[in-house]
Amino acid sequence: VGEGMKREGIEPFVLCLGENAAQFREAGFNVGEAQLGQLGSVRRLLIEHRVDQMVMIGRVGKENLLAGAVDQELLGLFAQLAKKNDDTLQLAIVNYFEEHGIRIETQTRFLKHLIPDRGVLTGPAISPEEKADLELGFRMAKAIGRLDIGQSVVVKKGMVLAIEAVEGTDQTILRGGQYGGSGVVVVKVAKPQQDFRFDVPAIGLNTLQALITVKARILGVEAGATFILDREKFLAEAEAHGITVVALDEVGA
Repeated sequence: VGEGMKREGIEPFVLCLGENAAQFREAGFNVGEAQLGQLGSVRRLLIEHRVDQMVMIGRVGKENLLAGAVDQELLGLFAQLAKKNDDTLQLAIVNYFEEHGIRIETQTRFLKHLIPDRGVLTGPAISPEEKADLELGFRMAKAIGRLDIGQSVVVKKGMVLAIEAVEGTDQTILRGGQYGGSGVVVVKVAKPQQDFRFDVPAIGLNTLQALITVKARILGVEAGATFILDREKFLAEAEAHGITVVALDEVGA
């Protein structure tokens, strides 16, 4: 995202909430650091650096909020919410910043080159049974997305082996692989009500390692709505391990 901004003549300020500040400094970015859950400090730091537009990027799991120190500003914001599902929590954060004059940009604006079009991206041909598993996985992933539970499912031979909840995609793959053994089919999609300002589905080399570990056969992602990080390396390594990667839509691969 930072590199995409620079290509458009924007000099970004990168606010890191994890332990990744060093890599941004080494890449020459202007970097700040803040603690996850310290919403007031985050807002003040952004205003101090005259930020009026922001892209939210990267995974912030609920478990981090549950285990970490949370300031009164964030506690007060969450206390107003009747539901604590992912979309409600993230939309509350978006609204908070926009009410303070910081507009949230879509995650896709600077990353369009990482989003695949429909079709097989790499790997061996798909059998009719695997195609049926992909279609089942797509429907089931859309269903749990509609309920705002998660975005990924693991299936095999017409059976759903695992659905994603708070643990994230990679752990879901490992769990599903325990039940299904080699040859499982993994599908990750956008939610039907996807707000592209946050939580846009993404896969990367960690996800690929989980697929390799369980000897998965196919990864299906939603065409036009999923980031493939380190795309060239991801697809090359997937092909080397006999994993087919396919971009799906509502009518299939």
